[in-house]
Amino acid sequence: MTITDLLQKIKENLEQKKLEIAKGMIEGRISDFESYQKHVGIAEGLTQASEIIDDTMKKLDKEDE
Repeated sequence: MTITDLLQKIKENLEQKKLEIAKGMIEGRISDFESYQKHVGIAEGLTQASEIIDDTMKKLDKEDE
């Protein structure tokens, strides 16, 4: 498994977790506004982590050229 493969797998796992959070919100599993804010914050953090992985993979691609 290459570093790029590993980063892609991590990104997929982050996206899966974000979908689980969204599904929980849609299904009404969040009982109060504080929990809602927490889950939105976690989802935003996962999005930012995915963006960092994308940037890292682009840098790795440039180094390989």
